[in-house]
Amino acid sequence: MAKKKPTRASSYGRHMLIVTLIVATLISGLLIVRQSFLRLDTYTQLTELRLQQDRELSEHSRLLIEKESISSYALVQNEAQSDGMVYPEELVKPDSSSAP
Repeated sequence: MAKKKPTRASSYGRHMLIVTLIVATLISGLLIVRQSFLRLDTYTQLTELRLQQDRELSEHSRLLIEKESISSYALVQNEAQSDGMVYPEELVKPDSSSAP
């Protein structure tokens, strides 16, 4: 049996297929690199947002504690006033000679 010699048209088709596969591989590689950079950028943004969230939660907790301390002072003051106590206008230092 005689082997068929490739024709010029089939040789051209084979070359086009190889070129197409090489170009597709290059494009695929470039897209993978692009996605890797996007993923890294997104991860960096996520890390920064988590740090910001931690700072905001810390500030919120501090403000809640401050709010509670202010409201507890007001509650003590209201309770004292309802018991008939008054806040002195001027504080007077006790005389040391009258102490026992």
